[in-house]
Amino acid sequence: MQVADLRAMLITAGFGTRLSPLTDYLPKPAVPIANRPAAWFALDHLRRAGISDFVFNTHHLAAELERAMRQSAPADVQLRFVHEPQILGTGGGIKNAWQPAPRRDETFVVMSGKYVYAPDVAAALALHEASDVLATLIVKEVPPTDPIGVVRLDSAGLLAGIPGHAAVGKVDERCFMYTGLSLLSSRAHAELPDNGCLIRDGYARWLARGGRIAAYVDTASFRDVGMSLGHYHEANLAFATGRLHWPGIECASAQGLCNASARIEAGATLRECVVGARARIAAGVHLEGCVVWPDTDVTTSCSDAILLPNGRVTAVTPRPRQDGHDTLAGPVR
Repeated sequence: MQVADLRAMLITAGFGTRLSPLTDYLPKPAVPIANRPAAWFALDHLRRAGISDFVFNTHHLAAELERAMRQSAPADVQLRFVHEPQILGTGGGIKNAWQPAPRRDETFVVMSGKYVYAPDVAAALALHEASDVLATLIVKEVPPTDPIGVVRLDSAGLLAGIPGHAAVGKVDERCFMYTGLSLLSSRAHAELPDNGCLIRDGYARWLARGGRIAAYVDTASFRDVGMSLGHYHEANLAFATGRLHWPGIECASAQGLCNASARIEAGATLRECVVGARARIAAGVHLEGCVVWPDTDVTTSCSDAILLPNGRVTAVTPRPRQDGHDTLAGPVR
């Protein structure tokens, strides 16, 4: 199967509590990262990989997410939105959104809408199709002390253990984290829970009965922008300083990233900021390390903060910057 034949789901239903108070106004997948909705990055990468058919599950502020994605998505993709009045969990959400029922031998791509991440989709698909497995997880190697739940692989590269479930048999000594991107075989559809977690009620159950699940180890840079306000702020500043690269997003000056419709009045100064559409920075204001949302009127100087349209200023303790320059463009062959 070619990548262009695939359908993809972006997991975008949730409550957004980790990004409060931002998610009082927008759902987490729609909060702006480098002046794009957070879920746009997953859609853009999968589109550049060749996928054009997308479905999103929605819950909190569903209409705002649909509006943001339809406005930001290119014209050559098909978007569908499936609302969950009650959260179904990742496993139940996938089963509910995977409609119509999968074609024979179809592979369904599932990716979280809160990550800025560009793994090699074609290579993962090749591994998946060669492995005769129910699913393939895309994972990244992490230190054994990493606070994120550790995934273990066996010597053949198959999944051997997941968080909360001890690995069995001979395992790779390295530790990995699940990146939120999976490739699901068509026969997995019927085995997904109607309501429940993909990991606990899917992968763990399949492993317990001896099911085969592959893992593709990817090395692309990875950011979870929904983990906390600090993670959200750091990702924006990485783009604003040119440390983080994505096709079509370029930091043009020391000011950072300013939407063309933003109004920077004479005498205002900015350093390493992201400024959204139709925002106004008043004369004499100095901003440093700030994320200014669209339609925000800024009349007071500040630093290391997120500025919202209603005048609310959310101060952020800056997270340590990652060294070097991250390029998140591909490969997408």
